[in-house]
Amino acid sequence: MKQKKLILLFFYHLLFIVLAYQLRVIKGISDAHFYWAQNFNIAKYSWLDFANYGTDFILFLNYPFIKMNFPFWSGFLIYGIIGFFGILKWIQWTELVFTDKIMFKGINVLYLFFFLPNLHFWTANLGKESLVFYGIAVVFYAMASHQYKSFSFIVGGLLLLIIRPHVTMMLLFAVVMVELFENKQSLKKRLLILGTSFLALLLLFYMVLQLTKIKYFNWDRIQRFNDFSIFSFRHSGSYVPMLEHNYLYRIFALNFRPIFFDAKSFLGYVASSENMTVLLVCLLGLFFTIKFYSAIHFHNWIKITFWFTLIASILYVQRYANLGIFMRTKCMFQPFMLIALFCIIKQRFILNNSKK
Repeated sequence: MKQKKLILLFFYHLLFIVLAYQLRVIKGISDAHFYWAQNFNIAKYSWLDFANYGTDFILFLNYPFIKMNFPFWSGFLIYGIIGFFGILKWIQWTELVFTDKIMFKGINVLYLFFFLPNLHFWTANLGKESLVFYGIAVVFYAMASHQYKSFSFIVGGLLLLIIRPHVTMMLLFAVVMVELFENKQSLKKRLLILGTSFLALLLLFYMVLQLTKIKYFNWDRIQRFNDFSIFSFRHSGSYVPMLEHNYLYRIFALNFRPIFFDAKSFLGYVASSENMTVLLVCLLGLFFTIKFYSAIHFHNWIKITFWFTLIASILYVQRYANLGIFMRTKCMFQPFMLIALFCIIKQRFILNNSKK
């Protein structure tokens, strides 16, 4: 991406940092207030009190800045810049795996997805999403470029593991599913992958159980925990009664709502417009996948992206029932899915041109 476009993208992202800060100030109560100790006395705690994974780790990172009296808005600026680096890494990954351009009237259509409002909004916030998206982006880039020893991969991977072990678990599971069924893999290597990944997934699952306070594996206990999470959204302004719908509709709601009949504000219409665009791309990509399945080359990164999206969608509909949470959650996997779908759409047009 050229320097002028990067500068434009940065100032575009900066607008979302300002917007995110203003909305949180207006709201008065938010996760961001908690992460910057605006609603409790952090003087009662030491730095090491927050040396844990999950939410505590965000406070562990912020503790020195809070103690040095950095203002609330500075937290948004710090996290927003980290989120912007995550977007840059996602763009680098996109340009690495998507070598060709899709031109329409002199415009590279792919660049339009670099300005997705939902992605910029949540990575501009003082919260987990900025760090988590950075972590996911550098992991995807490392897998595509095979740069597993890079500083960014180590930092991003650790952030992802410590802040959201369940996302690490979903991504690892997606990678394992692709690698296990890779034709080039020998039986010995498949067994090695299966053994090591099983142990890693088991450890991650244990971390998730401790983080969610479920503590130990019990299916009824997990189900009650998930139902309680769903019902906790009942009194929110954009509650979706997920338990009243089948799985397909729940996955649809997570990935594509709000749409226009849900919109109650200007931001709601912006979100609806983006979701309708994403829905059209998904429908087009799905249609081409079914119609030209035998002719399309599904790169491993496409398979990993689809598995990651599918696993995340299946698991998140068990716990979330709010349109705002949907928008926040899917920014972790949807940008990668869009690029994968565009790769399939591009292949269809290449096939069509070759026939001509």
